[in-house]
Formats: sequence, C-alpha cells, structure tokens
Amino acid sequence: MSIVEKFMFPKLQLALDLLEAEKALKVALDTRDYIDILEAGTPLIKSTGISIVRLLKNLFPDKIILADMKTLDVGYVEVSMAASAGADIVSISGLAPDEVVKEAVRAAKEKNVFLMADLLGVKFQVERAIELKNLGVNMVCAHTAIDQEKSGVDIKEKVEMVKRIVDSTKLIVSAAGGITLETAGMMVKAGAKIIVVGRAITSNLEPRKVAADFKNIILKHY
Repeated sequence: MSIVEKFMFPKLQLALDLLEAEKALKVALDTRDYIDILEAGTPLIKSTGISIVRLLKNLFPDKIILADMKTLDVGYVEVSMAASAGADIVSISGLAPDEVVKEAVRAAKEKNVFLMADLLGVKFQVERAIELKNLGVNMVCAHTAIDQEKSGVDIKEKVEMVKRIVDSTKLIVSAAGGITLETAGMMVKAGAKIIVVGRAITSNLEPRKVAADFKNIILKHY
C-alpha cells in the first residue's frame, strides 16, 4: 500500500519529541496498535542523530515514519539524508526561502518520499500554504508551538485556519500543537487528515490507553 493510499482516512501521528531514544522507543512500542505515523521529533533527531529514523523504520516497518527536520537551508541535503535513513515523510519549515523549498522538493521526488511543510511561525498561513503547494510540497502542518501554548491558543481560530488551508489547497493537512481529546475531533471535522499528538501521550502514565482514546475520537469524527 502506498503512502497516498494510507492517507485515505485520518491518521494519528505520535510526536516523539523526547531526548532519549530508549524512552521514545518504549512509548512507540506501548502505543503501536493505535499509531499510524511515528514522528522522529526535532529534539529527538538533534539529541540522538539521524540514526533514530533508521532505528524506527527497522523496528516499525509497518508504520509511516516522519523525520521532523524543519529544514530551513540545504533542502536537498537534509531531505536526502532523512530519506536515506528510511523516512517516508520529511518536514521542512514553511519559513524556508523558496529556493530551499525547491531543492527539498527535488530531493523528495528523487528519493520518493513525501515532503511536508510545517507552518509554525508563518504569519499568513493560508497564503503560504498555497505558495508551498505550487512549489511542489505534498503536505502542510498547521502547528502551534509549545511555547505559544503557554500564552493561550484560540481553538476556534485554529480550527478555522485548518479548514481554510484544506479548502484553499486540497493538500493533506495535519494539525499539531496542544491537541487534546476535546479538540482532536474538531480538527478532523475541519478537514485535517492527520492529528499530531505528543506530550498528551508521551508524558501520560498510560500512553497506550490515551493513544487508543485519541484513535477512537479521530475515527468517530471522520
């Protein structure tokens, strides 16, 4: 089954934004029955190296592996590196210059991986999402930073943003950043194909149960 076919209905993505490979792998093993996409988070890659992507792919060959590189420069090099390590999806930053995006797209096509642009920090997300689509990006992520959550997030505003991006681009859109059981269904209804959950699962004492709850909510609201 191709990645495109795997995205025919909403997916639950586990953001492994941890610093230690052992902890990340333990959570991944505990929740594997309910997780569709395993994300090697940016902190995890920076802490352990690109080898963590290869390890995740080897241990979970049935899962989609996302390398959250958030690339801002040397697009061809970083996407190629992640793809060679086994990533099925590689992320770049939506803030990256168009020239970097083009090089990332070139690498993604050569290596046969999906390219996702993270809209974290992008001021005009709908407009930039359209530009990124025209540059050849396959997916975009409507993302709220952890540090932003501390000052509060307008959920209704974020839901509307997801809907506008979906309607304007027809791309695969993921929603990330502070997603809860209460808001996951709202994001799915807005058109998000991927719900990204990190700390709500990784910091919980019962990660398997929480992952199951998220998966049920996502499927219920599809």
